[in-house]
Amino acid sequence: MGTQGPTPNPITSAKAQEATHSYTFRPATPSDIPALQTMIASSLRSLATDHYTPAQLDGSIGYLFGPDTLLISDQTYFILHPKSSPNTICASGGWSFRRTLYGADTAPGHLRMPERRDPATERASIRAIFTAPEWARRGLGTMMMRYCEERAREGGFNRLEMGSTLSGVRLYERCGYVRIGGEAGEEVVKCPNGEGIRIVRMVKDGVKEGERG
Repeated sequence: MGTQGPTPNPITSAKAQEATHSYTFRPATPSDIPALQTMIASSLRSLATDHYTPAQLDGSIGYLFGPDTLLISDQTYFILHPKSSPNTICASGGWSFRRTLYGADTAPGHLRMPERRDPATERASIRAIFTAPEWARRGLGTMMMRYCEERAREGGFNRLEMGSTLSGVRLYERCGYVRIGGEAGEEVVKCPNGEGIRIVRMVKDGVKEGERG
């Protein structure tokens, strides 16, 4: 059995994809919601099985994980697609100036906080980054994250936070996010089928102009 090489740096992989100019972003629209629901479910069932059980995924998909129509209405949720195929969803993700940290429309009410954040004192949230399984491990998810960070910076926020799935923690750590320690940094969300989903709060400071370059 051959040895594996070093794990590619996610930022390097994303920059390589950006340099090809093969992909572009567009705001998600309400008509994209069915395709986003399908892609997000497929992404979790294909890429998160090392961290969540089938029962946990069954309980959380379509409840905790799914499109947030308020983000779509705010035009802060995006689709990454090949330039030649706008309806092909390679990855999706967004950012938000609202206090909701994570969760779909159907998530528990205590997670839904539509109030606006103050960029002088609060963080913007990076939201719901998912990659379609057939487009995974090419740097596209990180490309989406970088795009959302830049949009948040343009919105006046230089500090960020997110509620990460367990499967995303290692990637986001490599992209400069730090998990908050202790009980304040992890939440278990109870799903309708009785399963609990662990979500990790992570933060990043100092998002600067031109960081994507």
